[in-house]
Amino acid sequence: MFQGFNASTIKYYEAIRKENSKRVHKENEALYFEGVKQPLEELYFALYNYFGGIDGDLLSNKRSCISSAYNDARFSSGAPIKEYFYIRFKLDTADKKNALGFFFDASPDGYKYGLNIYHMNAAGMEKIRDYMLDNKRFATEVIRKFNASGLLQVRGELYKKAHYPEENAVLRDWLERKRIAFIHEGQLTPEFYGREIFESICLAFDSAKEVYFMIKEALRI
Repeated sequence: MFQGFNASTIKYYEAIRKENSKRVHKENEALYFEGVKQPLEELYFALYNYFGGIDGDLLSNKRSCISSAYNDARFSSGAPIKEYFYIRFKLDTADKKNALGFFFDASPDGYKYGLNIYHMNAAGMEKIRDYMLDNKRFATEVIRKFNASGLLQVRGELYKKAHYPEENAVLRDWLERKRIAFIHEGQLTPEFYGREIFESICLAFDSAKEVYFMIKEALRI
């Protein structure tokens, strides 16, 4: 059962940051197993059970959801080892674009979790806008309920010039963004080292369920 991360998590990444190499990773494999691999797998299984009660389309095998220790050599030749770790539960899309999903990321600098749209493009955001404009009352209520929880914050660059000045303020906050995500960021407080972090993640994801289903429907059209 997932009981949080631990001192080995930080010790491992401190070693990697001093020298990012396969040799250092090998020398610190015990720390990696105890501080990263094992608790991350435990968190994966806990979240797998959680998402099983929300939407089976999010479920995927462990290898697809959990980060590996190694960076892709094609893009990070100077740093073979990841200096962070993550879990992703996201929807499959034919072209890998606009893949909606929940995530948890962490490193010695802190952690974040939330709802994101991976490889989002302008067409994906346009679909979300069109859906909200076609279903204004429903979308406004979903957004108001999400905002009231205050557990995740809306992120995404705003247009410099207003495109939808005639819409209500609740809708405008989302319509006027070039892209959108819903994120909580935190420092490595005692919560990170206990089961409380899992409970906080689930509460935040609960607050975004209606947003998730609304965006899933919008991107499907």
